[in-house]
Amino acid sequence: MLAQHQQLLPILDELVRTIEELLLAGLTTASKSTIERIDVSFKEVSRMRLLRLGSTMRIANEEIGRFNAGSAQFSAKRLAFFLGRTWLLAGATRRAIADGDEAAFNRMMWTPPSQPMERLKVVTLGVSKRVVPGAFAAFEFRLRAADAAAPVEKGEPILWSCVFPMRKDLDLPAEAFLHLPQKQKFRPSILLEKKVVEVTKAAVSRQGGAATRLILGDASELKTGDAFEDWQSFWEWDPAQAAERLRQHAPTPIDLEIELQEEVFLDDWEPGERRECEEAYDAIGVRSRFLQFEARLDRGPSGNPLNAVMGKLAEKKRRPPLFGVAHYESCRLVFQPLAALGKDGPEYLTVSPDKISQATLVKAMKFT
Repeated sequence: MLAQHQQLLPILDELVRTIEELLLAGLTTASKSTIERIDVSFKEVSRMRLLRLGSTMRIANEEIGRFNAGSAQFSAKRLAFFLGRTWLLAGATRRAIADGDEAAFNRMMWTPPSQPMERLKVVTLGVSKRVVPGAFAAFEFRLRAADAAAPVEKGEPILWSCVFPMRKDLDLPAEAFLHLPQKQKFRPSILLEKKVVEVTKAAVSRQGGAATRLILGDASELKTGDAFEDWQSFWEWDPAQAAERLRQHAPTPIDLEIELQEEVFLDDWEPGERRECEEAYDAIGVRSRFLQFEARLDRGPSGNPLNAVMGKLAEKKRRPPLFGVAHYESCRLVFQPLAALGKDGPEYLTVSPDKISQATLVKAMKFT
């Protein structure tokens, strides 16, 4: 299997050299050609399905681009981390290929095997959004299995994500892309209608310490069914089980903090101090029972409308329960709010409820 990846060795060597030169000379030397060299390597490793390395390189390249553009969203900490992680992954992957160590290579790939599924019914609890203007908009839908369908159990957490390129010359809201048909002829916006969505001819991939991922193929179909009403059956979270997963977790130098996540429900919470942080986000304390979280609210397009909505919720005397994702970072519980929970189901906090004009959709379709 590794023989087909021998062609990656010179690309990985070049990538390691580029990063070392950049670190030795300093970021002010990062020219357009430096970004292009990393971008060429990124496209090649992505083509070869080294997705873990590819996604890390993409974030590092974005940060270099922010620095060169003088963006207020540039983060030296984020750049240093992802450059270092790229260097580690590239070097370790190169060594695994050169040594013929398939087990080590698979750890670098981080792509669990998938299982085909003929039919699966899901509902959406929340969706996260990440927007890099002029580059891409990414959405990650947090789903629940509405019925059991082997190997998936009823109520099992499911993830489905999609990424859309964004033109630099068009000022489009990221939500516009959710109304565009995918190659499977469905619009992702149907996942926000609070209805049961039936998925056929797809696959699922189980990941240790994370939700099961839904994988769509060319033959996959998604259709909406009846409105879902039994939302409260999913509103539960066991901190004891989360603590046990944390005790058993053995991080390595190439792991990200967010790779060990918990989907959490906070039925009773108190807002704390709100402060501005240097890395383009606001932090607000969220206390729920005996746990203290830090909610991070992006001040850029990724945080619209979440930043403003969370501010309004915090001011209320009677606050709705929250659904979101938590991870562990520097001895802190970092919380990403995704939905407010009401009797009629979730209110998706990260997606703007504003209607998308037909003219806006036409502009997006011309690009895609």
